[in-house]
Amino acid sequence: MYDVVIRGARICDGTGNPWRAGDVALRGDRIAAIGIVSGRARRVVQGRGLVVCPGFVDVHTHSDGILQHPTATNMLRQGVTTVVSGNCGASALPIGELLDKVEASRPALNYATLIGHGTVRAAVMGAAKRKPTRRELAEMRRLFDAAMREGAVGMSSGLFYVPGAYAHVGELVELAKVVAAYGGPYATHKRSAGGKVFEALREAATIGKRAGIAIEVSHLKILHRRGRTRQGRVAQVLATIERYRAQGIEMTCDVHPYPATFTGLSSVVIPPWVAKDGRLCERMRDTGVRRRIRAEVAGKIAWIGGPDKITIASWAADPSVNGKSLADVAQARRGNATSVAMDLIAEGTPRCIFHALRPEDVAQIVCHPAVMIASDGGVVGSRKGVVHPRNYGTFPRVYREYVRERKTLRIEEVVRKMTSMPARKFGLNDRGLIATGMKADLVLFDPDRIAERATFERPHSFPVGIHAVLVNGRIAWDGKRASRKRTGAVLRGPRSAG
Repeated sequence: MYDVVIRGARICDGTGNPWRAGDVALRGDRIAAIGIVSGRARRVVQGRGLVVCPGFVDVHTHSDGILQHPTATNMLRQGVTTVVSGNCGASALPIGELLDKVEASRPALNYATLIGHGTVRAAVMGAAKRKPTRRELAEMRRLFDAAMREGAVGMSSGLFYVPGAYAHVGELVELAKVVAAYGGPYATHKRSAGGKVFEALREAATIGKRAGIAIEVSHLKILHRRGRTRQGRVAQVLATIERYRAQGIEMTCDVHPYPATFTGLSSVVIPPWVAKDGRLCERMRDTGVRRRIRAEVAGKIAWIGGPDKITIASWAADPSVNGKSLADVAQARRGNATSVAMDLIAEGTPRCIFHALRPEDVAQIVCHPAVMIASDGGVVGSRKGVVHPRNYGTFPRVYREYVRERKTLRIEEVVRKMTSMPARKFGLNDRGLIATGMKADLVLFDPDRIAERATFERPHSFPVGIHAVLVNGRIAWDGKRASRKRTGAVLRGPRSAG
């Protein structure tokens, strides 16, 4: 007796091999049989005309909000069955305590986390802009080792952010060695996506080689200064990654399929030294500091494309500006964009959407074989406020745009980029494939209808075309409603003590 049988679907097993027609049978939380399956089942799901594939594994998220919102509906309804949090150098600490809390919340999805370099550095050194002492480095190594033993699946860095921006290669190599001993990867938000992108990739490759660790370049993107950036930059970046791979450095990347980023305004336009020792707001109220950095701030706003390309998403000091562009806010305040940007940061830095990427660049990155799909989103608990549409539509958007409309990727390749490729990279070895004995995380979708509905104007919109999502063998979303029996699990690193 099987618990669930999906009958007559197109099976995309996650390997990238051509799909085949057949049944998928589940017993408990595992896949029990594939092909022509005979025998009775407690529940039969008709799959004719539909595609069944492994659940989508989203390895670049900021999903600690799952503690407050364990249903994780925005992720579940786009087919995501596993999230990896703790990216860009920011994670909880201690890891074991977080994982215990997530487990107790009974999440609807599977949850794993990285240990964030920035979090550990801040715990040991605060926002000091210097190299660690021997004692401080030893303490960071101890915290990294404890995190890996408690269940972290790898390490992340945010070298674009404070305090990660203050770290040197030697420090990162020593900490990456700790993670490498447990088999975890190093996921990095590199220092630059603009004029110093090749230096940033070289730094990542150096860490990979010296530490003996697999590298994941987070949300690969290229920023172009209007009228100054050479054509073909994306092709050069991808060729650089291929060259490092040919040298034996395991470097892969992830990307979301939108021409806009989302982060704090200060991180993008303010030089990192202004935030040293935790005195960002204080320095931003200093007229001498503002005069000193004014030209640099103006240049970074210009690099993005101008103040009309920056949308305020959330600013606690005055929520009425949320959804407005920096240009609109500057006009309302009767100031220029550079001064107003510094004013906003001095009053409490807002988080913004930056419409700074070329769609053709995003498309080229998405289609590269060493690139997997990840949302860079998180668990959204409310359908209010300004958020990036990637939180609701990343995975259906890729299928709709690149398989059905552009026809630049095969269905099997898109599924691989969303399932087995990220699962293997982050050590989730019993997920990401439809194979006998694997965990039964599955998505059943209509290839003719699957599409995102979230836009920048209406970001809280769920996708269409997802017929069912199964997490650990149980139907978590049946196309109409989510199950009250949340069956997600906490996923700990394979060599952890947990």
